[in-house]
Amino acid sequence: MGLRDWFKRSVPSAAPTAPPVSNVRPSAPPPVSHLGSSAPPSSVAAAPRSASPPPRAAVGKAGRDGWVPPGAAVTVGSLTLPGGMLYVGRQLPAAVGYGPDPALIDPRLPLDFRRPDWAAGSVGYWPSYSDITPGARAAYLTWLADGRRAPNAPISWPFLFFYGLERRVLVDAAKGQDISDELPAIAAEVRRLLDLYGDNGSFRGYTTRFLQLLDFYATSTGDVSVPARTGNPWDVPMALRVGLGEQAVDGTPISADWALAWAYYHPEIYLRTPATRCAAEFEALFRTRYAERHGPGLTIKATTTRLKLDYYSASAGIGQAELSTTLPDVLTQAGPSKKLAALVEECTASLDAYSRFLGRNPDARGTLPAAALLPPELADNAGGDDLARLNSFVNAALDGQPSAVVDAGELLAFWPLATPGKVAKAEAVTLAQLLSARGIGLEPDVRHGGPVPDPVGVVVLFRAEPGQPASPSPEYQAAALLMHLASVVSTADGHASDAEISHLVAHLEAAMGFGAAERARLEAHLRWLLATPVKLTGLTKRLAALDQGQRENIGDFLTTVAATDGHVSPEEIKILTRIFKLLGLDPASVYSRVHAATTGGVRIAAVGPVTVRASSPGAHAYAIPPAPAARPDPSASRDLAAPVQLDAATVAAKLAETAAVTALLGSIFTDEEPTPPLLPAATGHTIAGLDAAHSTLLTVLAGRGSWARAELEAECAGLGLLPDGAVDTLNEAAYERVGDPLVDGDDPITIDPGVAQEMQA
Repeated sequence: MGLRDWFKRSVPSAAPTAPPVSNVRPSAPPPVSHLGSSAPPSSVAAAPRSASPPPRAAVGKAGRDGWVPPGAAVTVGSLTLPGGMLYVGRQLPAAVGYGPDPALIDPRLPLDFRRPDWAAGSVGYWPSYSDITPGARAAYLTWLADGRRAPNAPISWPFLFFYGLERRVLVDAAKGQDISDELPAIAAEVRRLLDLYGDNGSFRGYTTRFLQLLDFYATSTGDVSVPARTGNPWDVPMALRVGLGEQAVDGTPISADWALAWAYYHPEIYLRTPATRCAAEFEALFRTRYAERHGPGLTIKATTTRLKLDYYSASAGIGQAELSTTLPDVLTQAGPSKKLAALVEECTASLDAYSRFLGRNPDARGTLPAAALLPPELADNAGGDDLARLNSFVNAALDGQPSAVVDAGELLAFWPLATPGKVAKAEAVTLAQLLSARGIGLEPDVRHGGPVPDPVGVVVLFRAEPGQPASPSPEYQAAALLMHLASVVSTADGHASDAEISHLVAHLEAAMGFGAAERARLEAHLRWLLATPVKLTGLTKRLAALDQGQRENIGDFLTTVAATDGHVSPEEIKILTRIFKLLGLDPASVYSRVHAATTGGVRIAAVGPVTVRASSPGAHAYAIPPAPAARPDPSASRDLAAPVQLDAATVAAKLAETAAVTALLGSIFTDEEPTPPLLPAATGHTIAGLDAAHSTLLTVLAGRGSWARAELEAECAGLGLLPDGAVDTLNEAAYERVGDPLVDGDDPITIDPGVAQEMQA
């Protein structure tokens, strides 16, 4: 198909009006260093008349229509003009209006090399070679002879040459001339000129639009490929519109490559910072999730709106051309565009934390802390050798088992701690995230309410079930608290039975209805509790939210745990007494509760002398229990498979009562976080695009260079902000405004005074 087949309407009969003010080029922009000078630009040969023709270029006359093809050279007067793509001749009428075409170089017209107009000061707004002065012609031809490359040339010369390229494509091709072989050379020359003179907004606008026109023509030959995502996203390549239109007509699914280009150039889809700062990760994540949702790709319907292009020429000798196709214009089709926009936003949000981390640490890409912030789909291709060594350690530790107790120091040796020997909470979170992305759970996990790993202690690694939540449910939090207290009681005498505890876990799971994912974590948490010296510290705040009835139920429950192995030792009585004090229960009631828990034949170990006497008529009597079997040696290995005699009815009854304890799920773990106070009303004074609360926090923090973590938390609490999220928001705003972070460190927190000053300016 020839280019003229694409013309719906050719040029108008009248000369075009001036373009909008925003696209108007100055009539005579002065060169930077030669304004008013009689010397030629520095890149032009000092003796242009003796310039020799370029190698392998034909030197001769123009064709019958005046066109000099690409790569050829032509002589005008004493100058040889290399490169071709010119009109040289005596007659070539303009396509519209009267007189010769503005681009035509008539060799009969006089030249004044004694007074060349290097600055194009005499050239008007719509230059035409036949109308400019002899001095301007001399300067223009000298620019052409030098290879059209002088960087300080006035913009009038590139425009005058560009007029000829427009005529070749819009006029000659429309008359039936086959210029297909010349189009690559023409496009390459326009791009070269754009690189040299694109600082001029008017020239950049016309040449960019012309390149779109060439794309439009190229599509008529079927040579349509996915356009590169390197241009201005507001300049939609015609190849994109044509390619999408063809696929809509054919019913071809839109591949991920085309979908990415569609999203990049769509006028209503905005690529936020994570998509540009982390372009490779964004593209990989987009491809993965696009395939998950749409398989081979979205299928779009052909619309009735036809694809067309209106072109307004820079040359006054051509005017307007309107080109159209039979293809639908589907770029802004609502349905697919919304799906793409949603996927772009989803992928961007998933990379948000990773992007902010790289913003603060530009050289951290490929490190374990950075890899920990990537979404699971990208986890296997990040972290490099460090990740490979960590994976080997974890696999060796588990060795086919569902869980394993490992030395915390050995695990933390893989992690670049900011302070050697001390694990910050943020570091514990990212380590857990990194392992979780690879299907490995960690206990204790600060995300689930546990403490940070102790470098001199132990941790438990376990195979996490699919769907492992990143944060605990209220039921899990309650069970973990009860398990913590129960493990303290069970290990009080130093010889808790693993099998007994497993029964306890099973009953907890049954009572609270855990799924497989949380059940695996609960078992790992219990294993960590049994391998760690468990203390009662840190529980006061969590227990303070309980009402009296919940406290009573927990006291009864723990008493039952102590009695389930058939023996309540003095040590267990002692720890129960301490827990009762924490719960605000009467410590003296421990004995009566233990007695009540063991009625029905379970022996209670004597905690002091016991008097045995015969019963009297009418008195409430207790049978003397049979002699117990010999207690196992605590130092002997445990038989985990041996059955443990539990009073199932008693335990079940107490676990039923934990339905009331489960009511603490809302009070302990929801009420523990105070209701955020109302944010201060916006006063109209905001900083760096932040809302009122974050603007206020910025103003406060800028007051000095260092803050303790507790001070930051107090300030954020007063404004209803979460500290870590507030810091991320402030740093993101700082990167957008200044290019550097405002806040650094964990405790203490340092403020960059220069960044703060610029943000407040």
